[in-house]
Formats: sequence, C-alpha cells, structure tokens
Amino acid sequence: MFDANATREIMWMVPQWMKLAMYGFLAVATVIFLKGMKDKYDFITAGKGYKALLPKDLQWGKFFQTLFLQGKVTRHKGIGLVHALIFYGMFILWIATDIVAIHYDTPFKIFKGPLYIVVSFAADFAGLAVLLGIGLAYKRRYIDKPDYLASTNPNRERFMYAMLLWLVVLGYALEALRLVGQGMPADERMYSPIGFLLATIVSKFGLSDGTLSTVFRTTWFIHMVNTMGFVVSLAYSKFSHILMLPLAALVTPERRGAILEPMDFEDETAETFGLGKFSELTAKNKLDLLTCVECGRCTQACPANNAGKPLNPKTIITKARDFAEEKLKGEEKDFDFWENQIYASNELDACTTCGACMEECPANIEHVDMILNLKRYKALTLGEIPPEAATAVNNIRNNGNPWGITQDDRMKWAEGMEDEVPIADPQTKVDYLYYVGCAGSYDDSNQKVVRDVVKLLNKAGVSFAVIGKTETCNGDPVRRFGDEYSFYEFAIANIENMNQYKFDKVITHCPHCLHTIGKEYGKFENGSFDTVHHTELLHELVRAGKLKPEKQVDQSMTYHDPCYLGRHHGEYDAPREILNAIPGVKTIEMEENKDRALCCGMGGGNMWYELPEGDHLAEKRLEHVGETKASKLSTSCSYCMINFKSSKGSVQSTENIEVEDVAQTLAKSIF
Repeated sequence: MFDANATREIMWMVPQWMKLAMYGFLAVATVIFLKGMKDKYDFITAGKGYKALLPKDLQWGKFFQTLFLQGKVTRHKGIGLVHALIFYGMFILWIATDIVAIHYDTPFKIFKGPLYIVVSFAADFAGLAVLLGIGLAYKRRYIDKPDYLASTNPNRERFMYAMLLWLVVLGYALEALRLVGQGMPADERMYSPIGFLLATIVSKFGLSDGTLSTVFRTTWFIHMVNTMGFVVSLAYSKFSHILMLPLAALVTPERRGAILEPMDFEDETAETFGLGKFSELTAKNKLDLLTCVECGRCTQACPANNAGKPLNPKTIITKARDFAEEKLKGEEKDFDFWENQIYASNELDACTTCGACMEECPANIEHVDMILNLKRYKALTLGEIPPEAATAVNNIRNNGNPWGITQDDRMKWAEGMEDEVPIADPQTKVDYLYYVGCAGSYDDSNQKVVRDVVKLLNKAGVSFAVIGKTETCNGDPVRRFGDEYSFYEFAIANIENMNQYKFDKVITHCPHCLHTIGKEYGKFENGSFDTVHHTELLHELVRAGKLKPEKQVDQSMTYHDPCYLGRHHGEYDAPREILNAIPGVKTIEMEENKDRALCCGMGGGNMWYELPEGDHLAEKRLEHVGETKASKLSTSCSYCMINFKSSKGSVQSTENIEVEDVAQTLAKSIF
C-alpha cells in the first residue's frame, strides 16, 4: 500500500549560503525570542522568582487539555471549530517541519516511506485548514464585527492572520515550484494532492529552468525569513498566547478567583489598602494581563454587561494591560491606576462576582479577584462606597445583620418549634453546626426554608445545633463592598464565636455563607471549617435512605443554579438529584443551566444597592424561566429566593410562578 522508498530531496535547489543564512537567522531569532520571554517573566514575577506565580497544587490536567485539546475554547462549538482549523492545522505543519529537520540535520533519516506519505498528505490538508480558519476568523472579527470582539489594537489580530497566511501560502508555492522543477512525479499526485494541483497550474506558465530556479530560491528565502519572524513573534505578539495559555491553565486552581486573601492592617508602612498601583498586582494578575486575547467570552457571559450595566470584564483586564504597556515604555517602574482614573466606581460596583467571566475565559483569567481588590482600594483608600452599602455595614456593626433588625429577633424564625431546634452548647458536641444566616433569620421566605430544613434534619436523626441569638452576619456582603477592614472585624468575631462550640461540620443555608465561612475564613487563624450546603447534606440523607420522599408532588419545575453554589463551589447535581427523587416532580432545564446559568444579580454586594444604569438583572433570568413553561421555580440560595420573588411580576411569563427552595419541595414529599 505504501511505497517504502517514497521520499523527496530536502533543500532542493537551495544553495549553501542560504542554508547557512537559515541557521544564522534561526540563532538570532531564538535569542530574540528568549529575550522576549525573559521580559515577560520579569513583568510577571517582578524579581520575586517563579514561585510567586505557583499555587499549592499545579493543574496538570488543565495544562495538557489546553496544550493539546484547546482547553475552554471548545465551550463555544462554532468558534471552537474555527480555532481548531488553525490550531490543529498549524500543529500538523509544525510536526511536519520537525520531522524534516530531524531527517536533514541528524543521522536519523525518517522522512521516507509510510511516514513521508502520511506527513506529506496531512501537511497538504493542514495548510488548507489553516487558510479556511483564518478566513472564517477574519470574517467574524472584521466583517461581522460583534461588539464583544472589539479590541484596543486590531492590528494585533491582523498581524497574526497575515503571518499565518504568508507561512501557508509560501509553503504551497514552494511545493508547487518544486514539483514542477522535479518533472511532476506521478506519485506526488497522491502524496501531496493540493501541491500537485497548484503545480499543474504553475506548469502552464512554461517557466524556463533558470527562471524557475530564481523564483524558487527567492520564495524559499522569503519563507525562511517569515518563519524566523514567526519564531520571534511568539514572544512579542498575540501569538504568545500559544505558550501563555497552557501556563495559565497550569497555575490557576479551580474556583479560586473569588477567594480573597486577608489584608495586613498591622503593616505600619502601608500608605494605601487594596489594588491601587501596578506593583500591587499579583503575579497571577500580571499573567492575566498578558494572556488576554480579547476574545470577548467574558463580555458575552457577563450578566451585568448583558443588562446594560457599565461593566465589561474584558476591559477590566485590557485597560490595565494597555496602561501598563504605555507607562513601561516610558521607563516608569510603578504607576497608579486611580490617579489616572482608568476605572469608574459604578463599573466595579456593577460586578455581581458571579464568576461567569472566569468560567468562560479560555485564558483562565481571574477577573473577579482583580475587581474585588480594586473595590478594596476604592472603599478603604478613596472612601468610595455606595450609600446603601455603607448603611448595610453599619447595620451589621450595630445589629448583626444588613437589614438592621434587632439581634433579639434572630431566633424568631423558630417560634412554635423551640423543642425541635437545639441551641449550640459549648459543652455538647454535635455533628453539625447549622449557620442559619441573616436571610434565613429575618426574611419571611427564607425563614420557611430554614424551618423545613430543621424538620428534615430531625426526621433523619441528624445531630445538629444552631448558634442562636449570638449568630451574626459572616460579612460576605461587606467584603464584596470592598470594606475589608469591617469584614476583618466581623470575620474574627464570628470565628471566635464558632470555635467555642464542638462540631464536625458547618451547614449553611445560603451559598454566600458557604463560600465565606467554608473558603475565606480558612485564610484566618483558627478559621478552617468543613462546610456543606443544606442541599448537599439533604442529598446525602436521601441517598442513604434516612429521608424517603414518598408523597406525590405533581408539579413541573425548573431549577436555577445559584452562582456561589455552582460556579464557585462546583455543586450542580445534589439539588437536581433531590428533585428527581421526589415522586411526581417533573424537572425542565433552562437552556442556560449549570455552569452557564445566568446570575440573578444579587451577588457582589448588589443585594444591598442598585445601580441606576441598565436593567434589573433578574428579569433576563426570569425570561429564561418563563421559556420553560414550568409552574414552579426551584432554587437553593437566599439571595435568589428574595430577588426572584420580588421581581417575578416584572416579567409577564413569570407573574404567577411560585418560587421555592429545593428543601421545601422535599419536605412536602416527606411530611
């Protein structure tokens, strides 16, 4: 089937001086490339060494997936296909080039027989794939021109397209000229069908041997220089994403972007707090600036942007990048983002910290981390915080909750069922400490959820207790406002209060409490608590047979994934499996579900203030709910419950829909 002797002459018609020039150009290109990569390394680490970038655990699975399988690019099927044409086309051409180099520059003569035939054939069609991909990409970015693809310097993309175009076109030209010069070998019709077709066209021009030789050598030299230019551009252009994106995947742990590090308020040398200067960016922040390819995935996914709010997560990154590039060209080593007003207050305050931007980003950029640290500077150094947010902070300080309701009412939700609600005792160990939270304690709808959860825990024989009247807000909204100092005070007080009790795990009703207590308190001394969401525990109890949903609940439901339970915690299945275990319940998924679910709009502190620009975020999500025709909206988040109940009337298709927590539906099937 394969001709064992099939091969071709490498460096056909290339004079010795051109060969020597090629090696010289390669040496120079490599040095310039390494210099560019060293500059990027210095930009990222700021002299602190590579360890400044490394997390505790490296994500090798994500690294190899990004390196060989395009990573998150494929989350959008159409765009993934276009990128795959270019990505895998160039990958095959690179492999082919390496095989040729091995054959020519080493004793290993491998470019012959079956390998020659397969590589030649694959490379022929790989070039065609690259050209098709470039054409489709160019059309999308420069002809269709969707807003989310807008870039600060369109020439960055044009350079990439032009470079790849020339590499492929000149490669085809060389192949066609060689085949003509070698007398159109018949076997090459099968081994290099596209090149042979082009050679057939070239042969019609009747070029003399001398002219053919001159044209071939000139084309070869231009192609060689272009190739060396490509090597250099890997460090100085947007082509660097080929190297940087796998690195970003390696050093970005799952669901880390919304977990903030504590601030050192005892540092007497600190003049400001929060992210105000270039030097205050972390190594990962700086890597994020370099890896952004302005694909607009984050912009497309951002619920605030889609609702007309003044936030574009892409420009949070690109404005800092462009500003840094401009200043560094002027030899400035540090510079202030706020003195130059590259960010507006309402731009940052519009972020709900839902994590959709980070979930979609193929470069693993942590937009939320940067936004929250900018908000810290805005709140602590500039004193800029929405008035309603400041009121919520004062309410927590004075009454232990953002509403400002008296602390004495913290346990009113338990009236009439005192015998069923054990209060934590420092002398008595329990399996679970149930942190009810502010919404569960004071909001009517969420109080009902908590009562049902308590009944279910008792029914299953779970050893638990609630903190009672000494429970106060864990500080989640305060930290999202940017008021880190107040959060520090609240967190330390809560940690001290919780540590007086003996328990194995914390149950939270609200996913925001789950995140703050379970992930952020652990950054403080004695603040590590093993924390579960109430749906996770209830799911375990149902699966173990300790809770048996037997009564028929004949309703169609659609489940809304809360951002902090889903994207930030990774739990999508437990609530659904509870609903699926209930007789009569028919679940209908929204098209945008699980890690693509749209935020209700209350995260990031937005529960306590509302920006005047744009639409209310809940309305878009309620439109999705209405499209399912379900009779009930099920969720498992305090904020979502409050927001959807108060907003459902603003969307015609959900005016009469019921909103219910998963635990309430389960309770109906058991009691």
